[in-house]
Amino acid sequence: MSTAAPAPKWKPRLLTAVGAAALAILVTLSGLTLAPDAAIYDTLALGAAPDADPRIVVVDIDQKSLAELGRWPWSRRTHAQLVDRLTLADAKGIAFNILLSEPALFDPEGDALLARAISRSGRVVLPVFAEPVQLNGATVELMPIPEFAASAASLGHAEMVLDEDGVARSVYLRAGLGSPHWPALALALLQLEQSTGANAELPGRRLVTTDLAPASPYEWVRDHEVRVPFASPPNAFRHVSYTDVLNQRIPASLLRGNWIIVGVSATGMGPITRAPGQPATASMSGADYQANLLNMLIKDAAITPLGEGWQAGLSAALAALPLLLSLLPGLRRIWLPTVLTMAGTVVISVLLLRYGHVWFSPVPALLVLALGASLWIYRLLRRTHKQAQSDALTGLANRTRFDHALDQELRVARRSDQPLSLLVMDIDHFKQLNDTQGHAAGDAALKALGRILRSRARRPRDLVARLGGDEFALLLPETSAQAAATIATTIHVDLANQGRKPHGTSAGTSPPFTASIGIHTHMSGDDAGPEDVFDRADAALYRAKQAGRNRSVSHTGEPDAIGTSATRV
Repeated sequence: MSTAAPAPKWKPRLLTAVGAAALAILVTLSGLTLAPDAAIYDTLALGAAPDADPRIVVVDIDQKSLAELGRWPWSRRTHAQLVDRLTLADAKGIAFNILLSEPALFDPEGDALLARAISRSGRVVLPVFAEPVQLNGATVELMPIPEFAASAASLGHAEMVLDEDGVARSVYLRAGLGSPHWPALALALLQLEQSTGANAELPGRRLVTTDLAPASPYEWVRDHEVRVPFASPPNAFRHVSYTDVLNQRIPASLLRGNWIIVGVSATGMGPITRAPGQPATASMSGADYQANLLNMLIKDAAITPLGEGWQAGLSAALAALPLLLSLLPGLRRIWLPTVLTMAGTVVISVLLLRYGHVWFSPVPALLVLALGASLWIYRLLRRTHKQAQSDALTGLANRTRFDHALDQELRVARRSDQPLSLLVMDIDHFKQLNDTQGHAAGDAALKALGRILRSRARRPRDLVARLGGDEFALLLPETSAQAAATIATTIHVDLANQGRKPHGTSAGTSPPFTASIGIHTHMSGDDAGPEDVFDRADAALYRAKQAGRNRSVSHTGEPDAIGTSATRV
């Protein structure tokens, strides 16, 4: 009856590949890698930053403007004059990134003047802000007062999206309470010229689909998530002071045919954030945030983050790829496909970002691949260490490992007052066996003796070693002299039974042979060192050979006199 063939090598590799893929999916969906994801994105995004479009001009409400025009808030008459100046300069579009949600009770006529100026221009976009009524309470939309909203060419949400580390990386091109009905402020400004409606195809990751139930009317709903490739530096756009525009100290040519974004840059007056890759001390105003968003839309450079499903799927495929590649000829050493896949993962992420404007985070796949590489290196080191302490032919411990174990067990025996027995043995007439039957027969005999010794070393601390040539050792902690002699006798019996089996059968693959054994038992109170213990066992082995071989001789353990007891089988 034939035995079953061993399982093909591809099966464990395939199961490991499935496990690696599952781990990559778990890492992706758990969000454990958000911090390294952000760090790598910030590094790679700097290389993909577009130049600042010269047609974008930021009008700053800066310290100079406050010094000339007085403390904030100003009369809406002032803003009306600014709108008229920009309209006369033939600006392409004007976006106010200023909260105008309450009427000016101290100057209602100023509100009316601003509303008429906005209406005359026909190119002004006003912001919608979302804020909670109270901490952890319902969100409300802070819209411009009705006069301004009715006069504006368009409205757009001015939400500044910040990640947990306080860095602005993303924007939602559409958002609103209950449904994403407001375009982003910069998008609304661009749509003045393009005449694109709400149903136009927009870039970004979709977060709202028709399959989802309608959101609560009090929930701020976002859609079309994109990452903004910020210009370097983020304030690289043309900046002019509000008061300089108002007092016509700026050439009209600087404003003509350009997009104008009006916002606050004076310290402590408006929200500030930090762009990716910028130092912690750097800041970016809301106007610069909108300028970067407009720059992205003009240059069609929006970066779309992969959805969780695609991110998890691609990470899983890359994590499993080295194990699948290792099944191919020439790639069977797992380190080569692992290194290639790790490099390929980074290259894929860079290429998708630079040329596809898609963000795929390589971190989950790299983390799993690095974990797999670490485990492979650990196993390699263990295997190398084991091979360095093992005999290649028999798989037993070699002389180095035996010497270390003998020294260690001798120390333990002294502390515990327990006996330590050592059996040293040679195959009888081994050279003659090699010369007459060949080295293959000699190797078979060595392996057979190794199997027999291993079968008698059944406890975890028992050690079988091939010391070199045909010399073997059996180290038996906590074993008395009598027990050691009994084990030696069983070894002789096993060898005799081995010799009775027909040579060439599956059970008897070696020619018949015998062995001589020397035994020494280290007892409590003996201060002999490892070399002395071995020499005594070796001396007993020499006496066994002198007495006619195929026998065991036990050393008495006395340091000054040698007495033996012989056993022949």
